Amino acid sequence: MISCTEFIPLYSEFFKYLEKHGGEEAVMEYWIHISDTSIGDKTNPNSLASKCELYGGFGGAIAYWGHTLTEEACDFLKVYDHKNRFIYSHMRHCPSKGMLNDLEHVEPYHNYCEHCNVIYSRILKNYGIEFIRDHSKIDNAECRSIICETGHMPDFDWKNITDDEAREMSKCDGCELVDLKTEDNKYLHRDFHLLGDNAIKYCGDKYGTDAAKEFLVDYVKNYYAPRIKEVKAGGLRALSAWIEKVYETEEASELLHTELLGNKLTVTIDKSPVIEYMHSLGQEPSEYYIEETRTLYATIAAECGLSFELEYYNEDGGTRFSFTA
Repeated sequence: MISCTEFIPLYSEFFKYLEKHGGEEAVMEYWIHISDTSIGDKTNPNSLASKCELYGGFGGAIAYWGHTLTEEACDFLKVYDHKNRFIYSHMRHCPSKGMLNDLEHVEPYHNYCEHCNVIYSRILKNYGIEFIRDHSKIDNAECRSIICETGHMPDFDWKNITDDEAREMSKCDGCELVDLKTEDNKYLHRDFHLLGDNAIKYCGDKYGTDAAKEFLVDYVKNYYAPRIKEVKAGGLRALSAWIEKVYETEEASELLHTELLGNKLTVTIDKSPVIEYMHSLGQEPSEYYIEETRTLYATIAAECGLSFELEYYNEDGGTRFSFTA
């Protein structure tokens, strides 16, 4: 399992993979795809399109970002003007872009933040809403945006307004202020699992199963390089601690059982917390989701000089596999 807290590097690496194989047009094609099939999936109650169907464009935007920004533990200030029907947002620190900036061993995709502009604006336009972003400070993981009903752009300098000025603005009738710090929430956005599976499925459907596996192999070798180095030094005990940490982060430690006997580490997972979460939303994992176990751990084993055996993998993600030194 790839933790949802590690989805952003996977996303960035996938954009790079697509550009390598098809240029920037291939990346844009994928962004449009996820806009239509994920962010725009009306059957997923957490999607932007679903929220807009329930509450209208303006209300849907409020509901959607109220859900996602807290689970992503963003540092942001928002002014909701219900009377004039606009939302001003200052993302003081985006954890996603900040995470990519902090990586010392992996270069982020060069146009990473543009996907936000593409995937959301296409959906909101269907509901009479404009979504305009200022990316002049994205190198510092900072951005601003305005969401408003089409043709009703608010009359203030939203690209340069200070937070103190925004707080004053929020005191008007019909306005609401939300001002949150990263430490106010836990970074655990489980919907990232759906987007991760979507990426692997897209790769497999478009380029073939071998391509989906190839991407995961490259991802493991690149992103997990520091962890692999630790396992090479610390052996199976270090590998066990790594896997245990993933399930602890996902708040699913009770589903994981590890047994280290001599030169063999056996891992048993009662059921996949990811598949369980998908089912809670009425979603199904793709036929490629198994590769987040089979290919992922086989590659980790190979890179660490270990043998890997997958004993079984059930429909609910219950699985048992082992590593032998």
